[in-house]
Amino acid sequence: MIIELENGTRYDIANYSLKRLFHDIPSVEIAHTIQSVEGNGDIVTASNFKQRVITVRFLYIVQDIYDYYLLRDELNALFLQEKPFYIIFKREPYKRYKVRLMQQLSMEPSTHMNSFDVQFRMENLFAESVGTSLNLQSTKQWDADLWGWGMGIDWDKTYSYEHSSNHFSIENIGNALIDPRQHELEIIVKANAASYLQITNQTTGDVYKYGGTLTVNDTLVLKGIQTLKNGLSVFKETNKKLISLAPGQNIFTVEGGTIQSIAFNFRFLYM
Repeated sequence: MIIELENGTRYDIANYSLKRLFHDIPSVEIAHTIQSVEGNGDIVTASNFKQRVITVRFLYIVQDIYDYYLLRDELNALFLQEKPFYIIFKREPYKRYKVRLMQQLSMEPSTHMNSFDVQFRMENLFAESVGTSLNLQSTKQWDADLWGWGMGIDWDKTYSYEHSSNHFSIENIGNALIDPRQHELEIIVKANAASYLQITNQTTGDVYKYGGTLTVNDTLVLKGIQTLKNGLSVFKETNKKLISLAPGQNIFTVEGGTIQSIAFNFRFLYM
């Protein structure tokens, strides 16, 4: 198992005298709000997804009790991160899970070896791809550490996430909606526009509008909930709307200007 910090630093648990015995990733749990209506029985008025908790059983191996104490302290420093981090299982190196440690680390002392469980609370409901859409567009599509079977990839297909047209499609090969309020999504635009630029995802109905001018020397970036023009915020010049990506093909049209290039960089999400 690999632990990856938000800055990209990776730690292999094998270097800490640890072995992953097994792990359990539960399915998404749904909580329903139910109201009784006379004559109609119970009806569901709302449904919410509950947070997922990953349980991993580890085996530690030490030489003596003093070695155990040293390992215990090292593992406390490894797992007790203030910020969320990612865990990656080596049998699925192309997926990562953003997590926080859910409870205190508890290891029974031993002079040789012992097993213990660690629970990680998932920050998001979904696993995300290690590779991004722009990685998939490149020759890295065939990198076994980035892509694998079951990720929705058609291996005979060429994927394109950068276009130079006002009409194009973007394929989300994951099985969950990508919402820039919660997930990584960066749209990089270079265009000529006299007074406005409007981007519409015909599939989701999302309409984003920037009410300013653009020249070939400008770069407009939609990153999360931000809009940046040449690195400066121009969010107040937009319609305060965002672009999301549904699973499958997303059909786009752009109005108000001529696209020179538009690139979508994001990670795919999986249940």
